[in-house]
Amino acid sequence: MKGLYLLLDGLMLFFPIVFSFGSRVHYFEKWRSVLFASFIVAVPFLIWDFIFTENGFWGFNSDYLIGLNIGNLPIEEVLFFFIVPFACTFIYEYCKFLFRAIRFKSLDRFIYFAIPIYGMILTLLEPTGWYTLSVVVSSGIVLFLWLRKTEHRFIGIAFLISLVPFLIVNGILTGGTTSEPIVWYSELQKVTPRIWTIPMEDILYIFTLIVSTFLLTELFEKKRTT
Repeated sequence: MKGLYLLLDGLMLFFPIVFSFGSRVHYFEKWRSVLFASFIVAVPFLIWDFIFTENGFWGFNSDYLIGLNIGNLPIEEVLFFFIVPFACTFIYEYCKFLFRAIRFKSLDRFIYFAIPIYGMILTLLEPTGWYTLSVVVSSGIVLFLWLRKTEHRFIGIAFLISLVPFLIVNGILTGGTTSEPIVWYSELQKVTPRIWTIPMEDILYIFTLIVSTFLLTELFEKKRTT
């Protein structure tokens, strides 16, 4: 289906925009900080994406795209790096409201250990490819930054909740519901096992993308309100 990737982008954007103006969260008031944070995070991700696409580490099926590219990246892929952080930060803000009375200390400690252990498992499964290596290193850096900001007690729960829509969307992108994947990966640069049709590395990839956005958004919001 032509435009399927763009449709998925649109669906991810629809719900946070529609519910941004609710009386409980007022997410629209933080749009400026979120978009600024998303832009900063998107820059290294787009460079990463450009290099890996150029070297054939992953690529895109034109049957599901509208055909508009920026460099070697389809416009849908470029939008992905702004829409996903925007949508997941909406989840983060909603978690701050819904779970405001919960500390989540045990959950956060679990994630502190789970992320490096998961990365270690990936590197031990098979000879380490470039995708595996890059997500292990980048997630480790973001985890370190999170540990230095322990007052952000909703990051862990927001990350886990964000995994649900992410796994659904990414499952579709990687061929879970289509005859061919929209996004394909070189098997030489990743481990063979997958979660449904999703590369195992993508868990660390999304952790790096959204947690770094959470941290930057909090920083910009703190400056805005002081």
